[in-house]
Formats: sequence, structure tokens, C-alpha cells
Amino acid sequence: MERAEAYSALADLIFKGFLTTELKVDNKLLIFKTVNEKEYDLIKVYSGRPDVLDYQMRFNVYFLIFSLFIADNQNILCDRSNKIPDLYKYFLSFPAQVLNKMVTDLNVLRTITYESVKYLEGFSYTNISRGNWVTLRGNLPSTTEFTGIPGTSELGMNVHQESWCAINKAMDDEDDYHKDFILFLMVSSASNPKGSRTIRNQYESAKKMAEDRKKKMAKDGFIDTKKWSPEGWAVSTDTAEELVAELEREISGVKDKHDIFMENYMKNLRDQAEKRVQEAEERINRIREGHDNVFIDGEQRAMTSEEVENLMSKKGNTTAIVPEDVVTPEDKNKFYKKIGARVLTGK
Repeated sequence: MERAEAYSALADLIFKGFLTTELKVDNKLLIFKTVNEKEYDLIKVYSGRPDVLDYQMRFNVYFLIFSLFIADNQNILCDRSNKIPDLYKYFLSFPAQVLNKMVTDLNVLRTITYESVKYLEGFSYTNISRGNWVTLRGNLPSTTEFTGIPGTSELGMNVHQESWCAINKAMDDEDDYHKDFILFLMVSSASNPKGSRTIRNQYESAKKMAEDRKKKMAKDGFIDTKKWSPEGWAVSTDTAEELVAELEREISGVKDKHDIFMENYMKNLRDQAEKRVQEAEERINRIREGHDNVFIDGEQRAMTSEEVENLMSKKGNTTAIVPEDVVTPEDKNKFYKKIGARVLTGK
């Protein structure tokens, strides 16, 4: 069920009290409605004991009686209790196969009421819902003055109306609490401005989170914590319910497309690192196999005086080093100046 379809059904279930459908019976167009929980209990009472042989037939007949809304352009809900005997005879005249077919068709309508329940909280946060709640002004939503349909006052409230009232009453309590809390902060700020400011910021942050959750539910209809697919990259974690659901999936080891991508990416990095290590080891092994001894062999000794003189006699291949203690200050400055100029000029 889509959100728009669910919201349309909820509007009828709450503001009228039921959903309706048309069935053509005995060449007559009859309008049936959904029965609420209180009517369903009455149907079981009228049907008698379940172990009686004709219990199913009696149940179907009374189910149709309490489901009937309009017949011959007349509202059956008005003074319905006095019409039950005549309606019983009317529906009892139909074959059992026809009665079963009619009940089956009406059960399809009841299925819509069950499926729309999960959208109820989101619908309660919409502007049309809050506007009707203000109009109701504490009265029961099943009253004829609210529904505009004579006879609804005798039906009692269905579970959708009861839940809707509870949600709206809770929102009214939140509004009253907010007003009282703001007044408290105004009084406390006179004696402790800094502390009041801190409390106000914390309260406003929590209030904004709650408001964002309501807006999201009004837009989406409900928070689908099971909206997850292994082909998806990520799911929304804007609310506490969604965050808890995602954490539970992670703890249980369930992986989506993003988790699989990151897992493959990290595995690829590890494989590349292992490959580079293996290539380095192979290069070292090849060096060791080609050069059994890579160290310097041979004897080492001091040069003789003749070898030193021969080395010093070769011009252009040696550099004379003068001890620092015999260098004159002028030569030293000249040397530093020459070296400094080379460094500074980059030559």
C-alpha cells in the first residue's frame, strides 16, 4: 500500500468511521461499510455458539447486516437495531454461495484497514489531521456532528479513531509542556543566565530532533526499519529507529552493497601490498644468487711514503689542505667569501 492510498483510507476511517464499497445484490446496488471492533463483537454475540452447525451461515448473515450502510437510498445506520430482524430475513434468502462471495468481497475492504494501521502515526502528524483535531475540540470523532453521517454515534469508535485521539492528546501534552518549560527558563534565567542558556540549548536540540522525526513520518508515512536491500548502498539513519535497525544489521553481520565494496577494496589493497613484498623478496634472492659475496675482499694496508709522494705529484687530481691554525685571517675571509658567493648565487 502506498502512502497516498493509506492516507486516503485513514481520512475516511478517522473522520467518517469506516470505508465503503458498492456491491450489486439481487439487481440492487447496496453500499457496504467496514465494521469496527465493537460491531465485530456484536456480530459474534448475535451468531451464537461457534459449535452450532449453522454458526458460519449465521455469522455471515449478521456480518452483512452490520456492514450494510445504504439500501434503497436509505441510511441503515439510523435505528439499525430495529431493522435487524427484517435484514436477517432478507440476507437469509440468498444461497450460501452468494453470502460467502459477499463476505469475501467485504474482507478485501477490511484488509485495507489492517494495512493502513502502520501509517497512522505519520498521518496524525499531518496538517489535515491536526486541523481536524482542533475542530473536534475534545469530542468523540464518532459523533454525527463530526462525521456528518447520521447514525455514526451509535457505532462507537474504531481502533484507528482511538489511536488517533491518543496520539493527538500526547501532542497536546507536549505543547503544554513546552509552554511551561519556556516559562520556567524565563524565571530561572534571572538568577542563573548561563545555566538556563545551557538547558535551553539542550532542550531545543532534543525538541528539534523530535520535530524532524515527525516531519519525516508525515512525509514517508512510517519509519520502515526493514527497508533494506543487499543491492543498496546505504539506508537512512535519520531517526533513532533507523539507527538501531542499522546497528542490529551490522552486529549480525548483514552486509549491503557498500559493505561488500569496502570489503573488496580493502582486500585489493592487502593483495597489492603482499604482491609488492613478494616482488622485493624475489629481487633480493636474484641479487644473492648472482653475487655470492657482495662485500669488499682483499687486504687493506697503509700507504708507503713513496706512494704518497707519487700521489701528491699528480696535479689536478689532489687538493691541498692547509691546517686551520696556520691560515691567516685574510685568507680565511677570502675563502668564506668565495664559498658564500657560490652558495648565494647557486653556482
